[in-house]
Amino acid sequence: MKNALAVDLTSMNDGGINILGYLEATAQRVPSRPALIMPDGTSISFAQLWERVCRISAGLERAGLRPGDRMVVMIPMSIDLYSVLLSIIKSGAVAVFVDPWMPMRKIAQFAAFAEPRGFAGVGRSHCLRLLAPGMRALPLTLTTGRRLGPFPARLTISGLQETPPDPTIWQPESVESPALITFTSGSSGIPKGANRTHGFLAAQYAALGREYQYEETDVDMPMFPVFALRNLADGITSVIPDMDFRRVGEVSGDRLLAQMSRHGVRTCTASPPFVDRLVHAVAGSGQNPGLRRILTGGAPVTNDQLERWRLGLPTTDIIVVYGSTEAEPVASIALEERLSVEGEGYCTGTPVEAVAAKVIRITRGPLSFSSWGALELPTGTIGELIVSGAHVCRDYFRNPAAVAENKLIDDQGVCWHRMGDTGYFDREGRFWLTGRVHSTILCKGEPLHAQLVESQVSALAPAAMRTAALEVEGRLVIVVQGEAVTGLAAQLQDAGIPVDRLIFTRKPLLLDPRHQSKIDYEKLRRSVQKSIGGGPRHE
Repeated sequence: MKNALAVDLTSMNDGGINILGYLEATAQRVPSRPALIMPDGTSISFAQLWERVCRISAGLERAGLRPGDRMVVMIPMSIDLYSVLLSIIKSGAVAVFVDPWMPMRKIAQFAAFAEPRGFAGVGRSHCLRLLAPGMRALPLTLTTGRRLGPFPARLTISGLQETPPDPTIWQPESVESPALITFTSGSSGIPKGANRTHGFLAAQYAALGREYQYEETDVDMPMFPVFALRNLADGITSVIPDMDFRRVGEVSGDRLLAQMSRHGVRTCTASPPFVDRLVHAVAGSGQNPGLRRILTGGAPVTNDQLERWRLGLPTTDIIVVYGSTEAEPVASIALEERLSVEGEGYCTGTPVEAVAAKVIRITRGPLSFSSWGALELPTGTIGELIVSGAHVCRDYFRNPAAVAENKLIDDQGVCWHRMGDTGYFDREGRFWLTGRVHSTILCKGEPLHAQLVESQVSALAPAAMRTAALEVEGRLVIVVQGEAVTGLAAQLQDAGIPVDRLIFTRKPLLLDPRHQSKIDYEKLRRSVQKSIGGGPRHE
């Protein structure tokens, strides 16, 4: 099925197009089709969702919401989330979305950093708001539940739904008008709010639709909120997975299987741990969910994982998608191709049609453009990946330091996003991921790439659960999760890996809180620094 509403970005040069026009068109095309289905079976059709958005947006405007106002949204993935999120954007305001996987302290910090005029959340999130300076006396507060007098908020979703619907969609002046701000982890201490403009969201919708087409009968289970947005724009039913989004690695595969069977789910978009749990449940029950396709991403996927997935889901097309908060998608590769190619690192496939990509020399810190000759590296040489395109975020909300650190403007005025990933292009134009810029290890003046080192360690210690290669105070430290392997340090030295310290641990390695599948190198480095002390030695 082609996109229900073609996106012609050239028509947006002289003015903007509010992305809510896509939902309006879809509601007219497939009014009775379910738009969102909750884990308990509660559903809402596209026509009902559009009317709900028209009522809530009218109620928010009556309460004082104006174009350009920022409103924090702290609602789990649900009908309520998309009803509120889309209502804010329809009115020309800017939704500030903070992922629930972040620690509560950071959530409060990021929310206050946005200097919002309003706050929408579930009841308990308002307790956090009332404890955060700068958010206690916001003029616009909205709860998904009930209220008692003025607590926990002035407005309720049920109350706003009594407002007469107003289908008028605010139209932005340009493609650069902000629609949505989503915060990345902010490991540097300063929140990085990716500024998703109306033009960016329209371009992302077009890129996703071009690369990963849906059939008219598809029902999708998206774990990532952005893919549900894409579904809403294109008339694809989204089934919200029955899971705690803060604990992806603990999701019940059996519950997912039952949910997929109940609603006829044919496609799924999820992180690798989610797919692992699903495949484990399939193996245990013998029940094949009948999925046509799985899109997975958010972390490197090993060949061992892919082989298990193929064994468990032999008839499902499985595609590994590569991207980031600022640019999604960047590249993708089918399971069969990934297992058939050979090289160093993880093959992510060729860049998608909508992006341009280059590999430049590795530089930590801000980078100024001089010439491509001084920056760009030849095929086969490891460097940092940069990308440009209409669906690549150009800046961050109120964070010029992050813009300087992560963006590069060339001599033609094109904005390139520095992915922060290291790797190289092979002769077929596929990008191979070898690590992160911040996890690159300088050893005697020579760079070592974490994922390449970890692959070598895993080959010598196949029973290890995970491995991590770190630079700690100028030394190469390798942490292995698993039983000690006698003589491993000597084998690594023989393989040309100048390890200074080898640590075995039974404790799980620290992982990123969002996908729970990538090593959190910064936290692990701090933990190792506290524990090692003394000079370099092997354990």
